[in-house]
Amino acid sequence: MLLSPLMRGGNRHVALIPLEWIALLVLAALWAAWLLEARAPDDPEAPAPSRWLALLLLAPVLLAAVQLTPLPPALWSRLPGHEIYADTLAWAGVANDRWRPLSVSPGATAASLLAALPLVAVFLLACTGSRQRLRMLLRVVVAVAFCEVALALLQVSGGVHSPFFFGINTYGPPVGTFGNRNHFANYLAMALAAYTWLGFESAHGHKRKSGATRKPTAFSSGHATALWIAGGLVLVLGILLSRSRGAAAFGLPAAAAALAAASLRINGWSRGLRFALPVAAVLVAAAGAMIGFDNVLSRMSGSQLAASADFRGLLAKRSFDGAMAFWPWGAGWGTYDLAFQRFLPESIAGYPNHAHHDYVEMLFEGGLVFVLLAAAFAWLAAQRAMLLARTALRERTLDDEAMAATLCGLGLLGLLAHSLVEFNLRIPANAILGALLAGIYLRPLPRRPRTHDRPSQPHPPGD
Repeated sequence: MLLSPLMRGGNRHVALIPLEWIALLVLAALWAAWLLEARAPDDPEAPAPSRWLALLLLAPVLLAAVQLTPLPPALWSRLPGHEIYADTLAWAGVANDRWRPLSVSPGATAASLLAALPLVAVFLLACTGSRQRLRMLLRVVVAVAFCEVALALLQVSGGVHSPFFFGINTYGPPVGTFGNRNHFANYLAMALAAYTWLGFESAHGHKRKSGATRKPTAFSSGHATALWIAGGLVLVLGILLSRSRGAAAFGLPAAAAALAAASLRINGWSRGLRFALPVAAVLVAAAGAMIGFDNVLSRMSGSQLAASADFRGLLAKRSFDGAMAFWPWGAGWGTYDLAFQRFLPESIAGYPNHAHHDYVEMLFEGGLVFVLLAAAFAWLAAQRAMLLARTALRERTLDDEAMAATLCGLGLLGLLAHSLVEFNLRIPANAILGALLAGIYLRPLPRRPRTHDRPSQPHPPGD
């Protein structure tokens, strides 16, 4: 969590390879803990494992089995989308007598699937770890996010040629240690949702402690709240400073929803809304005033929105056409920038190495396997959302584990929504943080019901 953002969001081999080795060590430690039965098997609070979660964790293995298994030449030549490669071999006079994997670039596919190791490790940590461990991980995330905002301010202060850009050609907008304003802002938006959960844990933990032993002091109530709000202002400032339309449209509303959910849980329905809505509005307005509303809205003009929509729409359409050409097996995970070249329209200047639409790009690369895995994740996520909604409606509150799932799930929702117009899931730092939030959201809830903060009600008179 600390290292992944440092070099363009981990989007360089020299940054990604150490993350993969760390992930292997973490997975080995988790496997050893499982062998030693670190969690007592008769623990009534131990959640039951989910086979669907295990299927998602095995996604890289399934993709490798489908796309990296060598196929006989006659079958390989008949694969959808592979005709042009077979014709090119024939034109070049190369005999097509070798067994080849389905992927059009097996090396790129193998490297891309190995990059899933940190995602699997972080997801498992989130699913099996205690809330104390999760708080530690998210504190690291929030600390990194604050440092990213500080670096962004240094970049702005130095102008477009500031040495704090470290050679990244961004034409002005701050990006922190990332290579793209959208990835930078999306990371901050997820960190803001995580920050909200840390604030909830702090306020809720103090409420329980003060209710049991002592009255809350002025610092623990008003001053601490002001400090938490000030920290939120810093993160909102960083998001607006980037002028990322996607983060403003998807990340900020998700973080505001997390703030509303935490406030409702602590203060009740009416007081919670009276606190959350004004605070969210004031944070955005104050951050906008600091930056200048003209700067914040400079990329919101109709012409710019139309141009961006036209570019992304055409790119997504041609990427979908390419996905259908390779359907149902895909071109191979991690091969979009190689296999898309023959589908690139002449109206797009240059060559995009991503579809700017994560799901179309993954359909292009993964085909039917991606559809099945995405459907499994969507089913699990919808099940968890319905469970949390039913629990909140039935009990008028959520316990601490359910609140962690709710707030981190809202942060994950911002990432997934932003990925409709960006390739955040292809940036290691964003994908790793998203895997952490997904693990917290989908982690099995305890079987034994926990006590709530509401005082017990007297038994009604009568028999």
